[in-house]
Amino acid sequence: MGKPSSNEKQRIAEIMAAARAEDWERYAFLTDRPFANPASMKEQFEDSSRLIRALSSVPRPDVEVGTNEDDSRVIFAKIALDDPAENPILLTLHSTSECADAVISIWTFFQEIGFD
Repeated sequence: MGKPSSNEKQRIAEIMAAARAEDWERYAFLTDRPFANPASMKEQFEDSSRLIRALSSVPRPDVEVGTNEDDSRVIFAKIALDDPAENPILLTLHSTSECADAVISIWTFFQEIGFD
């Protein structure tokens, strides 16, 4: 697993800011491709935004990047909640490359499910 490019880091920071501000319009603007299911994504955003706004500090995602054979990238950002017993939020993005002109799309933004 690799590390995010500067553009990918910036996009994640902007997504976190939109979530903290509970700004769906800004969040929806931050994906370069339309959501496959806008209603589902809005629900994910609302749930994750509520959890992020409840944090005692600014979220600092732990980010890992997987690179595909075509050089596209899948970016996984985990956002820990204040209570370590609670499952983190997972933000998943897709980037066409690590170049400055990459197309970055938001795929998922939800609290992970525990099967304990």
